Amino acid sequence: MGPSRSSLKFWAVIAALVTASVLRCAPLEANGGILNYRAVFKPCYGAKDAVKIALREFERNGSSRVLIVDTASFQTEEVDASTIDFNREVEKKVWRKTPFASALYRYTAGRDGLIHNDGIIRAEAATPGVFLTVDMCPSKRSFNRDLFASTIALPVKDRPIAIAVSGLWIERHRDEFNWIVEEARSNRLSVTWVNHSYSHPYRKGVPDEKNFLLSEGVDLDKEALGLEVLLLENGLLPSPFFRFPGLVSDRRALERLRALSLIPVGADAWLAKGRMPGPGSIILVHGNGNENRGIEKLINFYEEKKEDFKEGRLTLKPLKDAFAR
Repeated sequence: MGPSRSSLKFWAVIAALVTASVLRCAPLEANGGILNYRAVFKPCYGAKDAVKIALREFERNGSSRVLIVDTASFQTEEVDASTIDFNREVEKKVWRKTPFASALYRYTAGRDGLIHNDGIIRAEAATPGVFLTVDMCPSKRSFNRDLFASTIALPVKDRPIAIAVSGLWIERHRDEFNWIVEEARSNRLSVTWVNHSYSHPYRKGVPDEKNFLLSEGVDLDKEALGLEVLLLENGLLPSPFFRFPGLVSDRRALERLRALSLIPVGADAWLAKGRMPGPGSIILVHGNGNENRGIEKLINFYEEKKEDFKEGRLTLKPLKDAFAR
């Protein structure tokens, strides 16, 4: 079955926002002061010879900009292109061994026959921490404010949370999105913004292998880059992490993700499906109002482990800490 008229209209809008990979098509223009947004892969050296990789190039208000990632910390940063020296070559044997590049290649290799939950699903090294990830898929319902309030109330440092956000959720829930952003800017939450695609396509009743980002007519590059542009337009930094809608992917989708330098993130504790977390777990809940059962289980987990959180036997950790250095 081909794409519907509504989906064709949607893609006409998205095509005006962002480019696909620089390897496949020319850069397009975006709104909000960002133009010519495109994917690149340019290893470079930063301060004290730290290896970094330029992941995106674009123009903002007439200035050439670069989105770079620190290959040791996985932290992204938007900088002026003139501050980066690309003339000093970083040999492949150097950048390929960095924690970021190693994780990118490892988690986009794919597993034969697997279409569900590929990518990192738990910490690579022993840890007393858990990693909270919250999916914000498009929804008509109000978000679960209790989820965020109960996380803010935890007696843990920084209260890190990875929010896998879709572009359509942002567009349709501006007030709620702004509330989360303000909580982060006020240091009540430490948010890692995970790419969850722009439109999060889904067709009820269609098998997973032909659904979500595997649907006919869906361009993963535009979905991913479109969400990044939207975050940047709102003054936020996209992380180098990606969560597939429905946790559904295939080898081709993983290859495209590698070309975009995005690391897929799964979960070993999707609470609404009955899988409870242990040390090192990547927890998945939906905060968009569509999965209240998962939120109830998370809040109960917080209550049951209250003393462990208080005494430091259990903590929340930022997603980047799930990767071994």
